[in-house]
Amino acid sequence: MKIHVYARLKDFFSPEFELNAVAHNTDELKLRLLEINEEAKSILDSCRFAIEEGFIDHDHKLKENDTVIIIPPSSGG
Repeated sequence: MKIHVYARLKDFFSPEFELNAVAHNTDELKLRLLEINEEAKSILDSCRFAIEEGFIDHDHKLKENDTVIIIPPSSGG
């Protein structure tokens, strides 16, 4: 599974990377990401997740070949 992270998440992960662990939904994906860097917990808890079709909810069934985009909250204007 390919992962793309943005903004503040780049302080915890590479901007783009492959995740070889199994994750069936975004809740499991968060757990796998915390195994890589547990310091990202507070920001991951407030992130939105998307795949090519758009934003997804926590029970969306992820596929091994998905590209998941993780977007932290933002502010400003």
